[in-house]
Amino acid sequence: MSEPARRPGGLMQPALLITADLVALEAAFLVTYWFRFHAEIWPAPLGVPPLPLYLLTSAVILLVFFGLFYARGLYGRVALSFEEELSALLHGVVQGSLLVLALTFFFRRATYSRSFFGLFFLSCLVFLAVGRLVARRVLRRWRRQGVGVRRVLLVGDSPMRERVVRAARARPELGLAPVGWLAVDDDAPAAAGEAPPDSGTEPAVGGLPRLGGFGDLRRLVEELGIDLVVLTLPFPRLGLVARATEELASLPVDVQLVPDLLALRTSRMRLTEAGDIPFFGVRETALSGADRIVKRIFDLVCTILGLLLLLPGLLLLTALVRFTSRGPVFYRQARVGRDGREFVMLKFRTMRVDAEARSGPVWTVAADPRVTPAGRWLRRLSLDELPQLWNVLRGDMSLVGPRPERQVFVEQFSRELPRYFERHQVRSGLTGWAQVNGLRGNTSIGERTLYDLYYVENWSLGLDIRILLMTVHHVLRGENAY
Repeated sequence: MSEPARRPGGLMQPALLITADLVALEAAFLVTYWFRFHAEIWPAPLGVPPLPLYLLTSAVILLVFFGLFYARGLYGRVALSFEEELSALLHGVVQGSLLVLALTFFFRRATYSRSFFGLFFLSCLVFLAVGRLVARRVLRRWRRQGVGVRRVLLVGDSPMRERVVRAARARPELGLAPVGWLAVDDDAPAAAGEAPPDSGTEPAVGGLPRLGGFGDLRRLVEELGIDLVVLTLPFPRLGLVARATEELASLPVDVQLVPDLLALRTSRMRLTEAGDIPFFGVRETALSGADRIVKRIFDLVCTILGLLLLLPGLLLLTALVRFTSRGPVFYRQARVGRDGREFVMLKFRTMRVDAEARSGPVWTVAADPRVTPAGRWLRRLSLDELPQLWNVLRGDMSLVGPRPERQVFVEQFSRELPRYFERHQVRSGLTGWAQVNGLRGNTSIGERTLYDLYYVENWSLGLDIRILLMTVHHVLRGENAY
């Protein structure tokens, strides 16, 4: 079999994103210049500054912003979600704005309008977001045409293999196209012209065929034009990592290892170095004391503003629940929060008062007959959760964190999953990392716990903001909301 031609486009994605950002920044700069000095909305007491001077300044700004965006991984090989891009752009613009203002302090010969820079820093966020949306549409079209798509061969049979396949299909912007997988229980290569062992008899994984055993690795990489080999090996077979890198050393192919995090019951492995010695962290402590203070201040500020803005809507929802079904407006239920302490969580009542009289504690399912007509609509848009802003204000909950469960479920899941209780090292949240990744309602507890542990081990204020932005998107889509 002749080797397929490698797809071009390795530089196309970063080149497109860099171009989109630079064009957006320059457009924001020119529009702001016109708006501030030529739109005649407010006077310019010092006169209209020369455009060439400002154009020279824009070149410096573009270099500063590009460097900061590059440092934040906005042009890396791994594609970010739109929410991740917005969060990284916001941080980059804030840092860039402060740095540019500091630089202008040293240029005393030129007079710069502070109002101009204030308007520019606000407008460039809008221009950058629009530019990224346009770039995403172009990239999506390129992906459909096969440009920049990396052919992936999976090796191994750990549970992470299925997660890689799902991620590649759910996020086309990653540009990954899995073509098949290799087993590691049969190292012998298939004979020339002979079908791989058990090929066609073993069920395909996510629609991907088994192409052979580990011994077929080099041959298949060459024949299929593989760009990326992903090793999803169980821990007893990690010795094959060295063999795989040796086998493929002379070929232009990347090799990446996806460790079996489910076996470790952790969310990620973090590489650090101390004295030139690499350490892989498999378990780390939750938020530090300073982190807790920052997170609590963020919760209080956002919650108070949210309650003020949502007050009319909350009154309307209260009337809707009160007059469409019998029973109290609010549903109170004991949930397990931080450090295993119970608290009373509030929700708008969406079910009949006797909903669990016969069944006992059970989860809600799709088309649940216990849900009231108004409650179904409230659940669809997650509006029934809004009273939990009061729980956030009291300190029982946070805006972002693992969703709280009832004691009976906490005890059950703690028996089934050894690390389940670690999610209680932080306050429970109105929304969480698992929920914005589609794991809400009657979904896998094991996978949901993995996402919760990722949040506990990787908290940052930026991650909280990103999750809140993603929550708005997912609420509007109504995914798994019933």
